Amino acid sequence: MPRFRDEWVIDRVLFDFVSGGSCSCCGLQHFLPNGTADLIGAISDLDTDQQKSEVAALAFHPWPPELRDQVWADRVRLRQKLKMDKKRYQEIWQDETQKQNFLEWCRTPETFRNFRRWFQLARTEVMETIQQKYNIHSAFGVVLCAVIEQVAGFPLTEYPPDGRGSVEIDYEGILTYDRRGGFTLPLVQEDGETLMEENLEIWLTELQNIGSPGKQLLQRGISSAKKDGGHEDDEDGDADGPTKDAAKTSFTSDRRIIRLIIARIWADLLQEKFREQQTP
Repeated sequence: MPRFRDEWVIDRVLFDFVSGGSCSCCGLQHFLPNGTADLIGAISDLDTDQQKSEVAALAFHPWPPELRDQVWADRVRLRQKLKMDKKRYQEIWQDETQKQNFLEWCRTPETFRNFRRWFQLARTEVMETIQQKYNIHSAFGVVLCAVIEQVAGFPLTEYPPDGRGSVEIDYEGILTYDRRGGFTLPLVQEDGETLMEENLEIWLTELQNIGSPGKQLLQRGISSAKKDGGHEDDEDGDADGPTKDAAKTSFTSDRRIIRLIIARIWADLLQEKFREQQTP
């Protein structure tokens, strides 16, 4: 079996959790009549059949109930925080003059010569952002730590792309991981002097996408109920894409969230550098 697949994440999280990856102060503090099923139902991005698939998978899931409950509770909480934080990534695109200035600034040699240094991100920095900015610890922190490693080694899984829609899939395609530089975006040639225009266009499109109007974090796939004549933006679509007949735990949505957080970290850096340059 290829390495870093979802089964690897399940085993890795269980091992880390029983080895001390959780703490009592981060546990659930509220009553859930139906346990984990209530938390699965609380994620609005999942349509009815995907929820049923996840609930059915609980019957043979190796994680203990307290671990599953913590993971799903924090999945809900992280999505809420990401939605609340989305407005910060819309501001730079709302003013047409500022937008054009930003796009021109990205293509100046003084800017893109720094891209190789700016677009390097260690796995530990991603986890630190999740912990410090979004206050995610406990069991879901253990899950995301494993998922970050899974994203880094994603080509080894032999999975198809996780993204939904061309913008997300293109961004996923150019996001790479190098042991020395961490997560990277190849936006300039090795000489550091030649801009890779196609990759830059993919990144700028993704940058606009994460700041698009509305509260939706991830483009939704077509649910099984909408396959015939449905539209990929239907409200009851599924963020994890079309559902499968077999009930199976999937970390597709978690991987997409990790890539979104990586994009936001770089968006913060790029916007900060741009504003510094604009300040007299």
